Amino acid sequence: MTKNNKTELKPKNDIFFKNLFSKVGNEDMLKELLEEITKVKIKEIEVQKEVELSKMNTKEKYGKLDLRVIVNKNIIVIIEMQLNDTCNMEKRAMYYAGKVIGSSLKIKETYDKIKDIYVISILNYEMTRLKKYCSDTVTVENEYRNYEMIKGIKYFFIELPKFRKQIQVPETKLEQWLAFIDYENKELINMAIEKNELVKKAQKDYEYLTGDAATRRLQELREKAILDENSAYETGVKRGKKEGERIGEVRGRKLGEAHGKAIGEKNGLKRGQIEIAKNMIKNNIKREMISKCTGLSEKELEKLFA
Repeated sequence: MTKNNKTELKPKNDIFFKNLFSKVGNEDMLKELLEEITKVKIKEIEVQKEVELSKMNTKEKYGKLDLRVIVNKNIIVIIEMQLNDTCNMEKRAMYYAGKVIGSSLKIKETYDKIKDIYVISILNYEMTRLKKYCSDTVTVENEYRNYEMIKGIKYFFIELPKFRKQIQVPETKLEQWLAFIDYENKELINMAIEKNELVKKAQKDYEYLTGDAATRRLQELREKAILDENSAYETGVKRGKKEGERIGEVRGRKLGEAHGKAIGEKNGLKRGQIEIAKNMIKNNIKREMISKCTGLSEKELEKLFA
């Protein structure tokens, strides 16, 4: 096995992942992977091919390539591959689950027909503060944390960087599959292939897919679209920052002028009050009357009479 270079496409790439695990004849590979993650004994599995790679265009990115699977006729599993941290994975997972729930129930069907939803997010970055690399989340009651409130939705977050740090030898089937999917550690991959015949089969399919020119070209187009979008975003941020600074400068100047004007008016009013008071003092007008006419305090008048 040759060392991976930066341009080599890995199984965790969403196009290759979907193509590999949705391929007819690879149901056994997908079944084993899902059983290891969900801990559900799978008797029947059906891949929903909502996105055909041959019909994709460069705009089909960022989660449009999720893999959907129906397990045992009563569980819908969504597998999402996320290479870059978009800081919204939790919201995305909720959106996926909600969208599938809303679309799976047909008109006039009762709520008991809703299938369970499992969302599996395989992440190429660290998302949680937990030490474990595979998180199995459920909805529980706030005070009684052992009481599961909503059993129809589960979220699984697999953080590949944590897996790399923690696993030196892939002993379990999940570890073997993650070593292959991550495709970063050559020794780990070789050990996984030796220990697991299905991973070995996946490696052969992967080698074939990486040599497919059409698939590689599609990925190049998608990567270009992503880079273009990121560039446009960064340009927009820079322009927004510059415009914000300009607006801030103008507003700051206006606020400064208004503040200065207010202070000037206040000081001018005070000087006028003092001049009036001095003239009244010269004309021997009583202090009480001067205070009423000028609005100056007793303390301020004391200084003038001194």
